[in-house]
Amino acid sequence: MKAHLIDKLATVVLIIIMAVNAFMLIRTWSLMNTNINTNVVLRENEATYILPDGFAPGKTKVSWDESLPTPSGWVVRYASSGCIYCVQDSEWDRLVSQLGHLNYRTILLLPRERDQFDEDQIISQTLQQMAYVKMDWIKQFRFTGTPTVVIFDNNGRVLWHYIGMLSEADYESAEKVITRNVRL
Repeated sequence: MKAHLIDKLATVVLIIIMAVNAFMLIRTWSLMNTNINTNVVLRENEATYILPDGFAPGKTKVSWDESLPTPSGWVVRYASSGCIYCVQDSEWDRLVSQLGHLNYRTILLLPRERDQFDEDQIISQTLQQMAYVKMDWIKQFRFTGTPTVVIFDNNGRVLWHYIGMLSEADYESAEKVITRNVRL
């Protein structure tokens, strides 16, 4: 009788462990595929967000050169100089060059002040580093890992969103979005 009860208890424990493992596997799979789901959700909703207002690493207010023409849109890249993926992302380097040519303003949103990039490497007037932004603004997006890129149109509507290092296909997808936005 005791052996039969132990067998039933072991079966129940195994079923619970299998259910927990299945849940964890599904959760991991959904997080790995966040990029696809996020792109679809953000574009479908076409939500408008107020663009970030914040301070540079030196705690000075981020401001833009008033002599620049009205921007075509905005790009926020959540990145850290200490993140190997951010530093090695060559497709980002290509994209930021294209963004400058198409008159997009770019914000490097830093997780912490000490994550700032070397100012000598930032030669664009349309790119600013921002270390201090209101948490309410950050929570609107999936800024959970570096690098993350969010592209907005001139009205603050999300056009494109990506988490992770950019591949060539990601670069091409973002380039189509920013080019199409400029033509509209």
